[in-house]
Amino acid sequence: MSTAAETIARVRAKLPATSVNFWSDQDMVDAYNDTLDEISDATEFYEQSVVIRRRKKAAYVDLRGLLPTGALRVTSVWDISMQQWLHPTTVRELDQMVGRGWEKNAGLSKWWFMRGLWFLGTHPVPNDDTTSLKVYFSATMPHVDISGGLANGLNVTPPIQSNMDTLIDYYMLSSLLADFKESKKAVEFYSLYQETETEIRNTVKNRMVKERSYRMGARR
Repeated sequence: MSTAAETIARVRAKLPATSVNFWSDQDMVDAYNDTLDEISDATEFYEQSVVIRRRKKAAYVDLRGLLPTGALRVTSVWDISMQQWLHPTTVRELDQMVGRGWEKNAGLSKWWFMRGLWFLGTHPVPNDDTTSLKVYFSATMPHVDISGGLANGLNVTPPIQSNMDTLIDYYMLSSLLADFKESKKAVEFYSLYQETETEIRNTVKNRMVKERSYRMGARR
């Protein structure tokens, strides 16, 4: 996997010779960071986790302040004490499969769901069990900083898959060429980006195990 500086140099070399002074170093870094945001959101390849503690009789945990600002979506929940994945479900499925009053059912939690943007629920609700859960979530990649200049400040290799160099190149070239009024070339590179993005997205989906994708009421 290339460093940010290596990627920016490679992309610059593929831009039209007449554009050499069109973009500043900061413009290139901004384009790189925008690309990381786009790929993170589209493929959800970048996954992190946080450990949270449940409270007695509490159906929900407020994740505000527990997840970083770059968090996109909770993807799975691991019960640390039971050493097993909780099954994902939804409020609607619980209404249909369990019936009214399900939020009061207490016992060993088997399911997890989201209510709104920030409230993680477990079902049944914990009784005397206040052990921790490990919550996995997709997030946007941390941005790189131009401090120190391109040669010195961007030499950290981002924690992304080795086959994503090409994906980053395609998106940056499409975006930069669109700014330079090279619409035809920009569209060509965006089409290449979309094809490669689909491959990465499918790879991310395939790494999910059955326990992390099962739905209440679904056939195995």
